[in-house]
Amino acid sequence: MTDITVPLSPALPHRVLALAVPAMLANFSAVLPSLVDTALIGHSGEAASLGGVSIGASLAGFVLWAFAFLRLGTAGFTAQAYGAQDVAEIRATLGRALALAWVFGFVLLLIMVPLAILAIPLFSASDIVADLAARYFHYRLFGAPFELTNYVVFGWLLGLQRVGWALALQVLLNGLNALLSYVLIFHYRLGVDGAAIATAIAQVVTAIAGLYLVRRLSRQLPAPETPSTLVDLDKLFELITVNFDIFIRTLCVMFIMAYFVGLGARMGDATLAANHVLFALLATMAQTLDGFAQSAETLTGQAVGARNRMILKRAVGGSLLWGVVMAALLAILVYAAGPSLLALFSNDDVVLDAAAPYLPWLIASPLIAVWCYILDGVFVGATRSHEMRNSMMLAALGAIIAQYALIPYFGNHGLWAALLFFFALRGITLYCWYPRIARALRE
Repeated sequence: MTDITVPLSPALPHRVLALAVPAMLANFSAVLPSLVDTALIGHSGEAASLGGVSIGASLAGFVLWAFAFLRLGTAGFTAQAYGAQDVAEIRATLGRALALAWVFGFVLLLIMVPLAILAIPLFSASDIVADLAARYFHYRLFGAPFELTNYVVFGWLLGLQRVGWALALQVLLNGLNALLSYVLIFHYRLGVDGAAIATAIAQVVTAIAGLYLVRRLSRQLPAPETPSTLVDLDKLFELITVNFDIFIRTLCVMFIMAYFVGLGARMGDATLAANHVLFALLATMAQTLDGFAQSAETLTGQAVGARNRMILKRAVGGSLLWGVVMAALLAILVYAAGPSLLALFSNDDVVLDAAAPYLPWLIASPLIAVWCYILDGVFVGATRSHEMRNSMMLAALGAIIAQYALIPYFGNHGLWAALLFFFALRGITLYCWYPRIARALRE
């Protein structure tokens, strides 16, 4: 880590793969907490327990991923400082982001009970499902300061193109979570509570390991030529501005996913549980494709920091190419093994029968969503937060309007059609605004 030479290799498509594959593995491990919780609860409980995990995990994800700007913003600013070879700013970016993470984390601890009281009734679930969801949510949020710390650590490592270390931390996080979930659910019979407690403990341990790692890596950076202070008002204002836009963007996407979970809950516990299994598979594919989005993040940020338009063009093209290839492979996999994949998450015939008719939507989802995932990464790396925010708001509005038109006539099929329309609108709007990034490098 003592060398900060920027590898602007001519063979950039290979560089995309070199960054994307470890990031993809790290992202796949990132969805393991919800996958493990879904699978273990699905095989140990009834539809009500699975529904409780669905709502509790959705609400916890909504609240925690509202702060995903801590990862995204950190990755973008770090990648640009890396491209500009500004060692002082690399260190300062980490410090500013960690300070924000702990402030927001402790605020979440203070407001988690009123949040649950206000939010869980919005899902219109049965009383037993609502009670299980509230318990899952409360236990999960006890680890909030540490989970937000992990966002910062992963973003910083990604911005420095140290995806191997990010993968190692994700393996620690999710391996520990899987082990603890199994022990607490099956050996101690804690059910939904055990699933949430396991995730919270795993976040704490991983945050401690991550802080130790970044401290060592930061000390190995070369001495900066010019000093940079943690409290730099211009940098803080820029960080807050970009992070606020990403916060609104993330809030929109989490609102849409939680909103669609709530729409499924109104169709009955079986449909809610079926959609949760389908959403778990959708999240797995999204995290897989997001590996290419993260390679686009770091390479775009590096190109913007170095003000190199050719590398920007090759980074975007290479990320889109490999992302589409992976999306096609995922679609083929779901087409060939869809029923078997569903059976991994539940042995309840009612849930499996309810989920099977919607597999065609799951097959189409990676092919439609890959464009917005990759372009999201491009805009994160360029820290073009206004366009990201506006794209997400337009897509969310379009999806809400679409579900009002579709669900009354097509039921859960209408719900899935509106969700895919949401992904398509995001991709279209970001594609239309992408030329602004290249134009900015000419100025």
